[in-house]
Amino acid sequence: MRRHSFGHRFDHSFGHSFPDRSRHAFEPGKLVAGLVIMGVAVAYGMDAAGEWNVRPEIALPALLGGLCAAALTSALTYALRRRSRRAAPED
Repeated sequence: MRRHSFGHRFDHSFGHSFPDRSRHAFEPGKLVAGLVIMGVAVAYGMDAAGEWNVRPEIALPALLGGLCAAALTSALTYALRRRSRRAAPED
């Protein structure tokens, strides 16, 4: 028995052209943000395990600085992609 979400069929039988969802653009800002957050989480995990002594007055500004670096990376990526789209010849 086939299951349908709200009675809709999700196949290509209606002649629509759907975008390819198998690949997406690489976003380095999200990578930087994820690495920063994981780093802070590991530091706090090690603190909870008694291995490290993480002071909040060091870890929280590091988190904030890392997220600012991620925002800057995203802004630069956006600017470079926008610039390259403008420089590309149109058909």
